[in-house]
Amino acid sequence: MRIKDAGLGGYISVSVAPPLILAMAVIGGELHSITAFTWKGYAYLAAAGITNFVFGRSAGYRAIQHLGANMAAILSSLNLIYSILLGIVILGERVTRDLAVGTALIMLGPALLFWPQRDDDCSREDELSKKPRLTRPGIIAALLTGVFYGVTPLLVKLGLQEGGSPLAGTLISYSTAMLVFGATMIGPEKRGEIINMERTALLWFAASGILATVAQLLRYVALKWSPISVAGPLLATIPLFLVLLSFILNRRLESFRLNVILGAILVVMGVVLVYR
Repeated sequence: MRIKDAGLGGYISVSVAPPLILAMAVIGGELHSITAFTWKGYAYLAAAGITNFVFGRSAGYRAIQHLGANMAAILSSLNLIYSILLGIVILGERVTRDLAVGTALIMLGPALLFWPQRDDDCSREDELSKKPRLTRPGIIAALLTGVFYGVTPLLVKLGLQEGGSPLAGTLISYSTAMLVFGATMIGPEKRGEIINMERTALLWFAASGILATVAQLLRYVALKWSPISVAGPLLATIPLFLVLLSFILNRRLESFRLNVILGAILVVMGVVLVYR
């Protein structure tokens, strides 16, 4: 299953979110909360939607396309460093020893991916099995993903402080992202690529969009009631879950070299220290 433009996956996954969240708002009686924000709240949440769901998700899909899910997740976990620093500098959140050591471990995890491996350990195996390896486009995409995802928690936190519920905030962010994405997909070439996309790929992107919507809603709830320096790093458990799920579902196409596994473990160890 090959996709020319991985950004199309971002558009499809974002498009399924607003109807789903709107249905949740109607069922939960939360529609009134959409109008409860100040103009600053709308601005922050709209900016969060563009940063996270347009730029971040598009870059993330491109990183996965080049590096595979395992390495892309570990490299983009640097977003937690940006979240922690922004929470400390702008919101005045407290620095502790555990936070400092945990942050160092989170940074060390991605650095391990660049540790040179013997040919017997990686080159021959990856070339024969067509498993992903570090490439410049993939590294750039993953690092950009980290930047976009790292800035988003601050924008969400500031937006939700201006009134309204996490569900309403999620709807505003996703709706803004869908409008921006829609404007970039007006051209006939983009529309044609979506129409002619393999049905299997379309279903996978839609399914990922539904799961991501639920995950983002829970993330907004966490950011509403918890400090960024605590809520943000919890997302660093993603690499560990990805490595486990990739081994179960996709081990033939993903990289499981020693430095990849150790990198994921170090990131999660950093999370444990930050959250302790």
